[in-house]
Amino acid sequence: MENKKNILIVRLSSLGDVLMSIPAVYSIKERDKKTDITWLVEGTVSRFLRYQPFVDSVIEFPRRQIVKGFKENPVEGLKGLIQFIRRLRETEYDIITDFHGIIKSALLSRSARGKRRIGFGAPYAKEMSHLFYGEVIEGNERRIHKVERNMLIARYLGVSGDAPIPPLLAPPEAQTYIESFLEREGIPSPFVAINPFSSRGNEYKRWDIENYGKLIKVLSDKLGLCSLILWGPGEEEEALYLKEISGEKAYLSCPTDIPQLFALLKKSKMYIGGDTGVMHLAAFAGVPVLALFGPTDVVVNAPYTPHSIIIRRDLRCSPCKNRGCNDRKCMEGITVEEVFKAVLEMGQYL
Repeated sequence: MENKKNILIVRLSSLGDVLMSIPAVYSIKERDKKTDITWLVEGTVSRFLRYQPFVDSVIEFPRRQIVKGFKENPVEGLKGLIQFIRRLRETEYDIITDFHGIIKSALLSRSARGKRRIGFGAPYAKEMSHLFYGEVIEGNERRIHKVERNMLIARYLGVSGDAPIPPLLAPPEAQTYIESFLEREGIPSPFVAINPFSSRGNEYKRWDIENYGKLIKVLSDKLGLCSLILWGPGEEEEALYLKEISGEKAYLSCPTDIPQLFALLKKSKMYIGGDTGVMHLAAFAGVPVLALFGPTDVVVNAPYTPHSIIIRRDLRCSPCKNRGCNDRKCMEGITVEEVFKAVLEMGQYL
């Protein structure tokens, strides 16, 4: 790997999956600091990656703009895609690594100029994406944590040792924004970050919002803790409702992008929420994480931190991806009492 100085990382989305690729990318950079790392990604997580010192440059794939262009005018949409591909091809890379493993990422990997293309084979590649790589990395276990799965690529490139937990940074302006918010709103420290939401289309992974309200009250009454309710686009109304039913020590977070949210999480005493990208962001922020898992495979998606407790039901039907499940025993079986008990156990990490 000594002569490999220019690597393109392809991991487009989502927030949690991008974060779980970071240890592998960081270890590649640490093995040879002369290596130039470019990351191809989509969405607002690009702002977060741009500030990390082990990422030399970021190329944002403008998926939404291109899709919108095709819907409004196919010719303009095609022009936008061609313009992006031209930009992508401006640099020739020594290695292109596809951590994503779907047909979209594989096609973008093929569109870039590179001497070697590396990606996953069975059982991790999806949509026949493995057909687009010159070098394929096979796996022996289907159920393996995504951090360890991504480390297969790093080890293929010569990295040894365990997956690291990289020191991630928030831009100074994000820290200033959060500090100003906390001071302006008079939010006392310490506070617990509460995230009752899940990504769009994954509502079946959510614990009932009324349970979060009861938990926030218990945290206040028995421990004197304040809770800060996190929310994102389209979630403010429900977040306001949760604040209303949770008592006077519940506060509503300010609007945040990913760097700002990272800065906010670093200020919190503890994170409580379900399996989401925000949970992984909290883990990489070094915050003790209390995660409520339902249908998600905990082996594959657990928060990558030694400072966590996971609450879940060991059911025959779990893990699953049945978004239309009417039972939801895996989530509804979790009680406020056992979550509070886990909060007390979290004291070992505080």
